[in-house]
Amino acid sequence: MKKVLLAAPILCLMLLLMAARPFAEVELIKKRVLSERVEILIPKGFEIMSEQQMDFNYAKAQSRPSVIYTNNKEASISFAYTDNTADQDMIEMYEATFYKTYTKQFKEAKWFNHGVKEVNGRKVGYLELMKPDVNREVYTLVFFSDVEGKLLMCTFTCADRQKPEWENVAKQIMASFKANG
Repeated sequence: MKKVLLAAPILCLMLLLMAARPFAEVELIKKRVLSERVEILIPKGFEIMSEQQMDFNYAKAQSRPSVIYTNNKEASISFAYTDNTADQDMIEMYEATFYKTYTKQFKEAKWFNHGVKEVNGRKVGYLELMKPDVNREVYTLVFFSDVEGKLLMCTFTCADRQKPEWENVAKQIMASFKANG
């Protein structure tokens, strides 16, 4: 009887400790993307989205990313290498313009942060927000910089309920951004 009485509090304590522990660490691996132009950390297990899936997901979009890494739609990071001219002196201007555009387009969005920071010796603009999407909210971290005279846009997204698990990972990805050349 004493063993049973002792087992219940121990079981409760174990359940509490398991519930309180942080999400499992996401392992990040170094990848070179966009024809070796960029080096960046990507979560292990993320795969490049197929052309067919990209065509389906972006059928109604004006433009689509150059490449998307995803883990079966739970979270994704996309890279759009644009035709827009860009250099280090233009990053603040792009950040101000994007912030203005996003605040108009997503009036209900909850903003966490935006600005320009130095990452590996380069100016990187960023927008961090929770925005509405089809039937849900989406945590979004957009970051961008110039690569070989053009603007590169990177966007990390996941469902709102997954923000606690992915927010720090998204910021680690942004902090690993390195343009080659």
